[in-house]
Amino acid sequence: MSTVSAPAASGPSLARVTIAAPTRRLDLALPDNMLVAELLPHLLRHAEGALGEPSERYGGWVLRRATGTTLEPGRNLASQGVRDGELLHLDPAREDWPELAYDDVVEVIAGGSRRAGRTWSPAATRRCGLAVTAGALLLGLAGLAGTGPGWVVPGVIALIVSPACAVLGILLSRAFKDASAGGVVAAAGLPYAFFGGAWLLTEPGGGFLAVGAPGLVLGSSALLVISVVGHAGVAGLTRLFVAGIAAALTGLLAATLAFAGVPAEGAAAVALTAAIGLLPAYPVLAGWIGRLPFPDLPSRAEDILKDQQMPRRADVFAAVVRASEVLTGFILSAALCSIVVMTWLALSGPDTAAVLLMVAAIAALLLRARLLPTPQQRVPLLTAGLLGLAGLGVGPVVTGAVSGVVLVALAALVTAVALPSALIYSRRPPSPYLGRAGDILDIVAIMALIPLACAVAGVFDGVRGLFASFGG
Repeated sequence: MSTVSAPAASGPSLARVTIAAPTRRLDLALPDNMLVAELLPHLLRHAEGALGEPSERYGGWVLRRATGTTLEPGRNLASQGVRDGELLHLDPAREDWPELAYDDVVEVIAGGSRRAGRTWSPAATRRCGLAVTAGALLLGLAGLAGTGPGWVVPGVIALIVSPACAVLGILLSRAFKDASAGGVVAAAGLPYAFFGGAWLLTEPGGGFLAVGAPGLVLGSSALLVISVVGHAGVAGLTRLFVAGIAAALTGLLAATLAFAGVPAEGAAAVALTAAIGLLPAYPVLAGWIGRLPFPDLPSRAEDILKDQQMPRRADVFAAVVRASEVLTGFILSAALCSIVVMTWLALSGPDTAAVLLMVAAIAALLLRARLLPTPQQRVPLLTAGLLGLAGLGVGPVVTGAVSGVVLVALAALVTAVALPSALIYSRRPPSPYLGRAGDILDIVAIMALIPLACAVAGVFDGVRGLFASFGG
């Protein structure tokens, strides 16, 4: 877009446009980062006397392009492609815009085709190439997983590939100034780090997922090191490296409990509880790590009248981006750890306490997701909750604990809840009472994780045995 850009510290970019009012034209320089709805009142005051009759007779005023397309009030000029020197019409909203005449039907067909869907762009080529790169690297890890049951050689190869991906990603980010490509390559090495470390201490006759406590410690440690290196060296996709750090710490927690004598189910339950139970604290922790500037609350009445020095707007925006990336990484880690633990519990013949723990975890994930505004933060929790629900139904069927008819009934129940919700709440928001009920259930589900995890870990049995020994 050909705009007149001011320095970052002096303000936003300006788009020089011509506004055609009903009786005269105005040449203006408008900030391209303001919403159209925010610009319209200023334009109407500036064009006062050139608007003709009152706007109430025409349903208000809108900005149109020469084609008659109305600019969306909820978007800014830059996102709608308003270019320097463009002509915009300030017209009544109810005015019928004449259809453009044309003399080339082929051009109209091409224009309609472009409106029907996006055309393949250079950006799409780039995204496709990066996706193929990440997929090829992950496919190589799958190839190493199929070379067992001797796991030393695959582990060594994986531990060579992981730092190689990290170094290549740092070079792409720093030397070639391509942070997103460097982030993709470096992040693809994170699974290599975990499985490489875990396979070195895996029993020769076990499967590629038969990772014990020693392997979990070494794999989580390798993942932590590569994640920290990637976070420090690569300037893009911070969320993936933060997710790797958080997942590695969760794995180290589970391994420490396993070394302390806690059963595998109990260690997994505590890890699940830690990952989900910290969801309410993640935004605060992300704001602290991202160095969000918080206002200083006055301690005395005189402090209220003092002018506080405000940080630069650009610095605040940068801090918001950092904090959002960190928060997304925490949520990705919680979702990934939840999927792994709930899948393992579902396939290991869970008892009543483990099933109730999974139910509470699924409820907490799904209810907490509704509080997150962006898709990149909401989708991981929804995915984890739905996959956990699927594992809760498929696991007993696979192990032969229940009949497949139960899975059909569960699918029918989920459909009966999801379909009406999609049809109703896509048209109107839920009632405040339903939202408050969701908040209460969310808190109850998170609080229930702690006693249920203690039950799975055998804490209550140990306490009961301790008191029984006193009685004996």
